Amino acid sequence: MQFLAQQVAMPATQLSTIPIMFGGMDYKSRVVLLLCDENQRPVRVVKVGLNSQGQKATDDEAALLEQLPADARGCARITGRLSTSTLSAFAMDYFPGDSPVDDDGMEYFFHGCLNSGPSVPLESLQLWRNMAAKVPEADLDSWHILNAALAGKTVRTAVYHGDFSPWNIRAINSKNFQVLDWERGQLQGVPGWDWFHFIVQTSILAKRHSAERAAAEIEQLIHSSRFKKYADAAEISGIIQPLLLGYLLHYLWVFRPSEGGKTTRELFDLLSARWQMTPPRRAAAATSFLPSGLGAGAKFQIKSALADLSNLFWEPSVNSKVQPSLGAQFPTHWPLIFLSGLLFAIVATIQGRANAHMIFLPFYLVPCALLTWKLDRRWGILMATIAALIGPIIQSIKELGFHHLEIVLWNSLMRFIALQSCVLFVDHIRKKKSSHSFLNDPPAKFTEHWAVILTSGLLFIMVGAIDYFTNPNMGFLPLYLLPCMMLTLVLDFTWGIVTAFVAAVASSLIEYFTSPIHGVIEIYEWNFFMRLAFLSIVILMLNRIRRESILFFPHKAYSFVKPQTT
Repeated sequence: MQFLAQQVAMPATQLSTIPIMFGGMDYKSRVVLLLCDENQRPVRVVKVGLNSQGQKATDDEAALLEQLPADARGCARITGRLSTSTLSAFAMDYFPGDSPVDDDGMEYFFHGCLNSGPSVPLESLQLWRNMAAKVPEADLDSWHILNAALAGKTVRTAVYHGDFSPWNIRAINSKNFQVLDWERGQLQGVPGWDWFHFIVQTSILAKRHSAERAAAEIEQLIHSSRFKKYADAAEISGIIQPLLLGYLLHYLWVFRPSEGGKTTRELFDLLSARWQMTPPRRAAAATSFLPSGLGAGAKFQIKSALADLSNLFWEPSVNSKVQPSLGAQFPTHWPLIFLSGLLFAIVATIQGRANAHMIFLPFYLVPCALLTWKLDRRWGILMATIAALIGPIIQSIKELGFHHLEIVLWNSLMRFIALQSCVLFVDHIRKKKSSHSFLNDPPAKFTEHWAVILTSGLLFIMVGAIDYFTNPNMGFLPLYLLPCMMLTLVLDFTWGIVTAFVAAVASSLIEYFTSPIHGVIEIYEWNFFMRLAFLSIVILMLNRIRRESILFFPHKAYSFVKPQTT
């Protein structure tokens, strides 16, 4: 009580009620106390070890905190220590703030944690030796592959936290945060592992992502310019992939998580296959493991197809992506913005002079895609929003059949969905434009995807029926795109492009039999090619995204490995 009173500069008799959090891992019995001043403002946090294991853990953490570099950014600092025969304790300043949702600004912390001095062999580090001793026989093949890939490699060591997760960080903003709970810390650690840990734990435990989405978060990190700069400083640029797999293996068998182990195992298997580091024995045993039974198989196929569609519109969010504002970009890129606006104006002018029933959607896509590719997606979104509105407005001005509000709103919605989706796909490709495809697709088998093929067919028929029985001036192109997208993502490009051609033919025939422009065959021909062009462009983009993105990598039959649990 005297120690606690000293920490808040108050008599022990005047201490207010002390909040206590009970904790401890394994057999380490500990508590955490929160001390407040006379105005009930929190000022100190005290960690106390109560049994022998808890006392040792508390003393080890305190000793590490006292040895942290004085200039290390964001590291907790000790304000006092106490050691008796029955307990050990240390105090540190209370730090306000919330847990961070992404790694914005953390590169400065990790650069500050790099130790000075010459690089050392990776196998000389205690973390690596601990993993070598604890990897079980079931994973020895994986360990041998990683150890061989990293044999003789040297790294610049880093101060290692060991559980660098959002719940162990308090941040007021990206430049003002403090890292707590250093009980797993080491002064000579493996560089990059704490950063990997933050991304993986935030993705799997905080956001409950699947292994595929966690892998997308990881790939987003290691391909970012700020991580590449850190990797150069840490001297790990050429060994990032095996080093990351080493972290996952260490996490599974040394850290031994109480939850999230299954997803982490799946993530390890997925990345091992992606980077062609899967042990031969396990690669030979790879299979799709489809559920048995007609109903179960159909449900599994549909669920996987819906997951693919969902992943197509999902983006990594754990990685910081700070971008300059649109206003800040304009002075530098105004010629490109002006050119895109000019192209947009030309297309709108041509549409204004042409027949109101003629489709110009692929041409409106050009300025949207150009701004997205050369600048960033926000410009493309802005241009696509304007394009979604201007087309139906021009039609309503030129032709009374388009003048009804519900038709203008519906066509605007359809164009908005179509153009915004294309902007998103162009942005995905732009971010991966230095990547390459991984192997060739195995032949798509009807027996493995029959439920998806039948569902896509039923969806196609449903859209066609709605198109036929509704007002002929209402557009349905994005809805025709859905079965094309599903077959492209689940099967391959051939299925998607054939479906796109059939969709262009079907929608054009429906237009021919229901539209009030009978006799003007040139308009039907023009619209057919416009529909086919738009659908084909989307299928080409989807095929590239599918082949390059790790979100769709597990659907290649040769890459899936049955996950092991820990």
